[in-house]
Amino acid sequence: MKVKDIMSRPIIVEDEGTLVTKVAEDMEELGIGSVVVTKAGEPAGIITERDIALKVLLKNKRASEVKAREIMSSPLATIEPEAPVEEACKLAARKRIKRLPVVENGVLVGIVSIRDLLTRKPEYVREFYF
Repeated sequence: MKVKDIMSRPIIVEDEGTLVTKVAEDMEELGIGSVVVTKAGEPAGIITERDIALKVLLKNKRASEVKAREIMSSPLATIEPEAPVEEACKLAARKRIKRLPVVENGVLVGIVSIRDLLTRKPEYVREFYF
């Protein structure tokens, strides 16, 4: 099984200059836990709910004054859509991340999460995470 068979689409992206208030509003409205941050249209980082909690709220910063680039996790670990699912598990476990953007020829085409992996290939997740 390949990453393209289990990845989620479409991917929600925000520009690196977007204020965190807008990022959080979009995440809430769409019921998602992360957004990919782009720089000049290219995937550059990722922001999760945890990033907002730890890097904005816990630090008593005003989300209306913080830009996405200031709290995004970067460099962005990515995987190709043709990669085997096992490779995605290994990479996510090695990097200790829960979401892996899927990029083909520099273009963001999807995202694969631990939830996607647990749903489709739980034996891989158990092997690399536990």
